[in-house]
Amino acid sequence: MNLSKINFPNMRLPNLNLYTRFFLLFSINTILLVTLIILGSFSISENEAEKIVSDRHEALYDMMAKLVQGPIDIESLKAEAKKNRVSIQINRGEETWRTGSTLPSSSELMTNAVALGKLYFTKVGSKYFIFTTSNNSTIAVTSQIANLIVYPNWLVLWPWLGVLMVLFISYKTLNSQLTPIRNAIHSASQISQGDLKYRIKSHPNNELGNLTKGLNKMAENLEELFASKNELLLSVSHELRSPMARMKVLLAFLEKGEIESKLNREINKMDAIVEQLLESERLRDSHKLLNLESYFFPNVMDDIMTSFDRNESIQLESNIPEIVVNIDLGRFKFLIRNLIENALKHNINSRPVIVTCQEGNNELAITIRDFGSGIDPEFLPRLFEPFSQAEHVENRSNNGVGLGLFLCKRIAIAHGGELFVNSELNKGSEFTFRLPVAA
Repeated sequence: MNLSKINFPNMRLPNLNLYTRFFLLFSINTILLVTLIILGSFSISENEAEKIVSDRHEALYDMMAKLVQGPIDIESLKAEAKKNRVSIQINRGEETWRTGSTLPSSSELMTNAVALGKLYFTKVGSKYFIFTTSNNSTIAVTSQIANLIVYPNWLVLWPWLGVLMVLFISYKTLNSQLTPIRNAIHSASQISQGDLKYRIKSHPNNELGNLTKGLNKMAENLEELFASKNELLLSVSHELRSPMARMKVLLAFLEKGEIESKLNREINKMDAIVEQLLESERLRDSHKLLNLESYFFPNVMDDIMTSFDRNESIQLESNIPEIVVNIDLGRFKFLIRNLIENALKHNINSRPVIVTCQEGNNELAITIRDFGSGIDPEFLPRLFEPFSQAEHVENRSNNGVGLGLFLCKRIAIAHGGELFVNSELNKGSEFTFRLPVAA
């Protein structure tokens, strides 16, 4: 049921706005539900109606007999009918008096009639009647209210079935009206997670369609913006490699000394930054460029841990799971080493950096925890963005440009995993890399 378009013969109403559609939907539902609930509360079956007539048949018979005593006064008869909201018909010989439309004849009323004392209860068509004979007259009465609330025994529950049907149709209608909003929420979630290629495929012909189309346009513009930025970074990185290579050659001809050593360190640092920029661009296509091979995980962790000096404060907690991992070894080592190095730089407490490896639910969780000054909660959402560094951290390193964690995040995602952080000021930070593993 689409409330935005209502078609009538030779007439078409314009599209209704969201507020109007919801107002109409809730108004119609409320009216239908109240009506059905009232009908359901007062509806009775034929058997119950017969019992009510049977219990009151003496009083009903006396009332009907009085109406046919002596001459018939049609005005008094109509007044009585209006007072009790009924239709009355009296047949006496060839004469007939009625207060409304024609009621069935005596022979029709007797068909399938049930005797209840001096009265008869019957149904003709969809209406129920009680009738009797007195003073050579046949008087038949039908109640408008009774015809609304009395139903066959098998149909007495129809108002409650109607309630369920209205609720079901309302749910389906509301669900269809809210689908564009759910699509918009999902689109915003995908865009916030970096999936700029996601597009909403269906658009309603109303203001919500403008919203979903706008989100698609925004994603398209963001994709173009980031593509331009990546192309610029890639071009600059490539252009820097040639002069840096020439600088290294020229530096080799200089006399060895303190200045030469400092220049060499700075050039190597610049070379590492350029390589990180190129690596980030290569990882933009995620897993496509990974060189995945199977390795025994304890051996991989042993290689990583032995690459640090023995005097560095690192503690490996719990046993390393003896499993095989499918990884790009070089990039995997870069990720774990970078996290441990960052933890060592920021660990101002005397406690060691703790490395924990746990396996379960078809995934491997590697956690690196430090006990430093922590990360400002306001900075956490931007922690894995390129060229981002927290300004408040007193012992932050000035050697990098904020690409390390960005590359770690991309490496984690390229492996089908996830990298996230929990941090608390003055208590430290905990980075966790979750990697899917075969059962």
